Amino acid sequence: MLSLAENKSDPRILNYLGYSHRKMGRVTVGLGYYQEALKADPNYTLVREYLGEAHLQLGDVASARQQLSEIEKRCGKGCEEYAELSKQIDAFEKTKS
Repeated sequence: MLSLAENKSDPRILNYLGYSHRKMGRVTVGLGYYQEALKADPNYTLVREYLGEAHLQLGDVASARQQLSEIEKRCGKGCEEYAELSKQIDAFEKTKS
């Protein structure tokens, strides 16, 4: 369905392309779409959340925390994206300890 979108450079389309690739196990392909979405809209916090989750899938906690920090700058600790990525980071770190 996403390939039928009229504006394939829309950050929402890029985000969900990244999400779908990541969920199918093609994390590095997903990362590329997330980066393109951020080029179009650096304030898109949902893509930052998903990007952080992708970094966790790759075992890169520092990059996930960087995205958490970027989310906090844009919407604070009270927004849904911050809460979800923070929860994912905590869960990841518990499995590593």
